Amino acid sequence: MFTPSLLDPAAEELRLADVVGRGATEVARTLLGERFSSVTFMYVLMRAFEVEYTAARDASRWHEFHGGPRALSDAELEKLLAPWLDR
Repeated sequence: MFTPSLLDPAAEELRLADVVGRGATEVARTLLGERFSSVTFMYVLMRAFEVEYTAARDASRWHEFHGGPRALSDAELEKLLAPWLDR
């Protein structure tokens, strides 16, 4: 399991990155490249972009992390995270 001391640098780097114009799926895939789990994905979203807990929790159901009938599509993830990534 990752500890905050290992995840905070990733969150800070993502926070400082220019994400305007980059969609949520592109941001998420950046983290996937580092083999993030749905839980660490939630943590980094909340730290980097001040995503509300419930939205981050829902984002963790993105189909790349979570299978099944409740998984979010790319379009659903984009819509869900737009309020925080379009700032």
